[in-house]
Parts: sequence; structure tokens; C-alpha cells
Amino acid sequence: MPCYSLEQFELQLVPVASLPLVTKFYKACRYPAKAGRGERVYCLRLDGQIVAALKLVPKTFAAESWLFLRAMCVLPQMQGRGIGKIMLQLLQPYFDQAVYCYPFAHLENFYGTIGFTRLNPEEATAEMSLAYQRLLDQGRDVLIMSCEPAS
Repeated sequence: MPCYSLEQFELQLVPVASLPLVTKFYKACRYPAKAGRGERVYCLRLDGQIVAALKLVPKTFAAESWLFLRAMCVLPQMQGRGIGKIMLQLLQPYFDQAVYCYPFAHLENFYGTIGFTRLNPEEATAEMSLAYQRLLDQGRDVLIMSCEPAS
């Protein structure tokens, strides 16, 4: 299994005109997501090929704003090689506000290694807690995690 370094990859904020390429990537990975306008969609490229993608969705509630990490997907044949961690490490300097996510419980250590911490539902906004509860009601074993902005 090849060992990769950060320098081998290119992180790209995907321009609106190229969002269909990321949607096509998700579809090829059999991942049920689409890249949409109004989201910060990022892709990670290796030798020009998209190997991972994710979305940072801006959210506002009351006077508070944050980003929500969604639809992180790594090319199936590249999974288990640290690509997701590399993508998040390269992306972290662009966290200009708090970032939240609902990872599967078995991914808590993965997200923890790049600075995310687990939240109790009571620590989250009412909107986040409701969405979290809906996921639990669907039988998903997820957590609420957050990462503070880069300083």
C-alpha cells in the first residue's frame, strides 16, 4: 500500500462551473450526495484525478454562524490509505469559523486526530440537536463533533 505525503496532493475549492464534476465523482463512488451552489465544495486531487471530496455548508442560527462538514467521500480504491486525514489536514487552515459534523461513532478517533472534539447534544444548538436526534431515530450510530477555527 503506497504511503502518501501532503505535498503530493492539491486541495481545490471547486468553482461553481465545476460542481457537476464533483457530483459525478460522488456518483462514481456510489455516494448519495450532490455538490450544490451555496456550499463550499472541496476536492482533493492526486496527479490531477479527484480522489476525495467534501462539502462545508454555511449555516446560521440566531446571530451565530458556522460550517457543517458533509458528504466526505474518498475514492473506494484509495480508502484506508490516510487520504481523508490528508484532506482534512490541508483543509483545516480554511476553517474560518467553527466546523461541525455528525460522523459515525466508529470515526470519533479519526476526527479527533485532526482536532475535532465530541459534543454532548445539550452543547449544540437546538437545530443541530434536532437533526442529530433524527439521525439517531433512523438507526444511525453518529456523534456530534466540532472543530474550532484555525488561529
